[in-house]
Amino acid sequence: MEVGPDLLGTDRLELVAGSRFLNELLAQGTSGEMNMRAKISLTLMALGLLALCVVPAQAKIDKAAQARNWAVCERLLKDTKADVPSQLDAVKAMSGLLDYEHAIKLLAYWQECDKAGIVEKDAKGNPKKGDKEPRPKEAYKIAMQILTLVKNMGEPEEALKFKADITNRKQWPLRVRMAMLDAIAGNSDHEESIKYVLSLAREGTDTDMRVLAFTALLPHTQREGVFDLALNSLNDKSWRVRDVAIDLVVECASMDKDRAILALINRLSVEEGKLRLNLSKALKKLTNQDLGTDADAWIDWYKEAKRAEQGLPPKKGGDKGATRARRIFGADTFSDRYIFVIDASVSMTEKIPPEELEQLKKTLTKDPNDPDKRRPLDWSKINCKLDLAREEMIRSLEVLDPKQTHFTIISFADDMATWSDELKPCDKANVEDAAKWLRGLKGARKTNVGGALDAAFDLSERLAGIDPEKLKKKEKGVVTGKHPDEFVPDTIFFYSDGYSTTGKWGGSSDELKKMANGGDVAAMYRSIMTDFLKEVADRNRVARITINTVGVGRQDGWFLGKLAKDHGGNYLPLAVVK
Repeated sequence: MEVGPDLLGTDRLELVAGSRFLNELLAQGTSGEMNMRAKISLTLMALGLLALCVVPAQAKIDKAAQARNWAVCERLLKDTKADVPSQLDAVKAMSGLLDYEHAIKLLAYWQECDKAGIVEKDAKGNPKKGDKEPRPKEAYKIAMQILTLVKNMGEPEEALKFKADITNRKQWPLRVRMAMLDAIAGNSDHEESIKYVLSLAREGTDTDMRVLAFTALLPHTQREGVFDLALNSLNDKSWRVRDVAIDLVVECASMDKDRAILALINRLSVEEGKLRLNLSKALKKLTNQDLGTDADAWIDWYKEAKRAEQGLPPKKGGDKGATRARRIFGADTFSDRYIFVIDASVSMTEKIPPEELEQLKKTLTKDPNDPDKRRPLDWSKINCKLDLAREEMIRSLEVLDPKQTHFTIISFADDMATWSDELKPCDKANVEDAAKWLRGLKGARKTNVGGALDAAFDLSERLAGIDPEKLKKKEKGVVTGKHPDEFVPDTIFFYSDGYSTTGKWGGSSDELKKMANGGDVAAMYRSIMTDFLKEVADRNRVARITINTVGVGRQDGWFLGKLAKDHGGNYLPLAVVK
């Protein structure tokens, strides 16, 4: 007889691979070839071992615990005066208890917790008075925990109920929709969940979610159809999809390395902008060759590699030049869609000490043999770090190709200001207008680092979410194009001289002392900025933005360095003051 779940009277038991052996024991125990005592002994032994080999199926949600914990959680979240640690503990207590219904209820609190510490202002610059008591700045931790719980929902059938919400831009912010898709993709052993992710990557109409779906497929490179999808998507209209497809092709290369290499070379021959650099890095990873961004050089190398495999002599001929990178703030970049984020806090307007100024001159005065096309800096115009930032930016903008390059600028101090809410061509008129805007900046009090980067990502997400049909109709003043992503920034240059002293992320010395509650203030600041780096990393899974950082004078080298490193950019420390 065969032993299975039905025989044991439950459909919630699973048998391990050894069940075949146990069935054989039971078969022997019921055969006529053994005496009765032996039969009974073998049967009892088999059943005893079977009990050890039976494991419970995936545990269902404990509804009683769910109701009990949710009652406490909801009561505390509604009370904006409740202390954050108690609210955070109540949210954590919902771990493993979320179904679709309770996840939606919990997400209803996400936005107000996420916006804690952000002061909204009216047209006159005065703080708005809300209907509710504002939550304390530390409430951002609650928002992060809510998303973590949603991402880790363990019931695949419940997570799949998010399908209708994932593309509902009007109701749910991007980061919430990302967490919903993460919840589905996280059930990697559930066939319907992975089928949905694959279909979303292949046929989805929401580019943000398509990019995230491709990322979710990285652990599933052996699955049928994933490699072909990655190869085909190298020619997608969206540069963000092409970018994540490069990563997927590299991960799938073990399926057919030659096919992967050829596909990457072919794309390099027609690609423009920063993806040329990404393609060359991918090819280097697969081949251990470093031929830069010159597609012809890669083609010649591939032909020679195949000639060598076939025992043919090498071809004679000269090298061909690679695409030249653009130079901005001392960093080479292949991008053509920029957001420049510039610190305009009061410390940026302080006169640069003579010793520091000499350090800057030595660092930024170009070598006569340097191919940099930018004009030399006019040091007679540079008295403070803000002067240096804007003159460096202006001279970089002046030499960028107006037919290919688009940009905007965000300045920040206590608040943020934007030169343009869309990327504009880098032509003479726009560069002159941007220069005038930059030279009109006046230093304000504090340094809102988090608010500035949030503003840059908000702008990117807004442009990515514009309806392509509205682009065609030239609505909202956005330039028409083949795909909305053609007007989505792919690179940020972030220029600052100090630590984050205000806003949701960071704080003044007094605020940090209060939050530390007698503890280490420096450790409290590092903890806050570590959380912020996690949020930037989460948002950039979809935005795919390269972040370069420039620090000048007294600067948070740990934060600026990690921000650049984590997002494929460079950190340039200038005239460091300890």
